[in-house]
This record gives sequence, structure tokens and C-alpha cells, in this order.
Amino acid sequence: MSLTWTSLAIVFALFFFLRSLNWARSTKSKRLPPGPKGFPIFGCIHLLGKFPHRDFHQLSKKYGSIMFLRLGFIPTIVVSSPQAAEQFLKTHDLVFANRPLLLTSTSKHINYGQKNLSLAQHGSYWRTVRKMCTLELLTSVKINSFQGTRKEELNLLIESIKAGAAAGLAVDLSSKVSSLNAEMSCRMVFGKKYADEELDERGFKAMIQEVMVSLATPNLGDYIPQIASLDLQGLTKRMKAVSKVFDAFFEKIIDEYVQFKDEKITKDFVDVMLSFLGSEETEYKIDREHIKAIILVTFV
Repeated sequence: MSLTWTSLAIVFALFFFLRSLNWARSTKSKRLPPGPKGFPIFGCIHLLGKFPHRDFHQLSKKYGSIMFLRLGFIPTIVVSSPQAAEQFLKTHDLVFANRPLLLTSTSKHINYGQKNLSLAQHGSYWRTVRKMCTLELLTSVKINSFQGTRKEELNLLIESIKAGAAAGLAVDLSSKVSSLNAEMSCRMVFGKKYADEELDERGFKAMIQEVMVSLATPNLGDYIPQIASLDLQGLTKRMKAVSKVFDAFFEKIIDEYVQFKDEKITKDFVDVMLSFLGSEETEYKIDREHIKAIILVTFV
């Protein structure tokens, strides 16, 4: 048995090594910025520690404001000066406007296959979603229309703090402000407030933090796709659990809207998105997954 596992390990090691050699040969003919060489398979991942942005800064001092390095099997260009950033983000922005197609848990689960506004592939679908969000949620007229809602929620927060102070209780301002943001977002996007337990027993704040931490954690499977299925960091398991909670919550919201759509007088953002459900007005047929992906990124 041990001999079999040893043989398999050798085969996999050879596979990764040969792939790294092929990749290195293919890049020799390309004009690439200077950068560290790195190791086979892992590339320059070992150069990044707890604070990658600081490590990139230190490397840029040696290799310049535009440098190339390989993270696993992923070729990466790091830009670290305002002048270089302007070239990428303004002068040649259309060339570099696309988002990487992530194959691991982040895009598959929490982002519904990158159907949301922040991670969707640049193109006609992304422009359609951006236009929808811009015209129906982010205009000054729409923002100003919720001014009364925001004042009402702010007054409730102030009264809550006053009551706590009068009773001599310690007030967790961080928790209060997080709840204020969640309740404002709920009313602006969904038209009503939802209690924490309606999402999950951990509440909105804890679940949003779980999403943000998972999204911000570098996933080895993104850089070495061959090991993605092993889920060495447990990120896929975590994201599946979070996705299941949010998916059930958004399904409940959509069902409520569909059930009472004819009774509502004031139309909010979800009403607008549901009006596109199955519509042929756009190039893409908007389904529930698209709507849930957009709701999530809008809410977060």
C-alpha cells in the first residue's frame, strides 16, 4: 500500500514539475516585466506572508513599479505606482477591465458563478447589471428618496443608546452601528427590515463578516487548480455553508415579493430586478440566480 502511494506521489510531482517547465518555456519568448523567479509549482507564493501588500511593496523596491511574478500557475502583474496604475486603470482600462474567472468556492457558491456586479466578466451582461443598479438604486434621486428612512433608523439608534446610558448599561457601539447599516440596507433594498434570526442564528453582522473574511482569504486552489478539490484550507466547506444560509434567505425574500407583487404601491430595488425575471428585454435571460447574486453584492 505504501509503495502505491509513493508511486502516485512521484507521478503527481513529475506532472507538476513538467507543467512548470512547459510554462517557463512558453513565457521565455514573451516580453515580461522584471520580477522574482520563484520555484516550480509554487512560483513566488513563498514570498508573501501575513501582509501581502507590504511584501509586494518591498519587492517593488527591487524590481520596479511594474513587476511580474508567478503565483502558483497564475501569471501575475503587480503595479505599485500612481503613474503605472493610471496606465492600467485609465489609459488602457478596457484591456485590463476583465475579472479573473475563479474556479474555486468563492465564484461557484457565494457569487453564483460570478453573476454579481463586482465579479462578473466584463461585457454586455456586466454593463446591463451596472446600468440596472445605477439607474434604479444609486441615483441621487433614489438615494434622497430614502432620506426619511435613514433618519428614522438613526433616531431609533440614538434612542437605544440613550436608554442604555440612562440604565447605566455598557453600549457596544460597533454592534449598534453594524445593526444600523444592516437595517438601513434592508429597508432600502428589500423595502422592510428583517430580524437577525430570519437570516441565521448568528445574525447579519457575523454572516457578513464570514463572507468578507472568506472572500479576502487567498485560496491556494485559485493558484494551483490541480489541488482545488482537496480544499486544504477548508474555504470551500465554509463558503458552501454561508452560501446555503444566504440562498435560503434570498429565496424567501423573492417568494414574498412574487406572492405580494400586486399589493405593493412603492417599488423598491428587488421589485425592479424581479421585473426582469424571464424578460426578453435584455440580451440575457435574468433568472433567480442572477437576482440573488445582485441582491447579495448590493446588500454586502
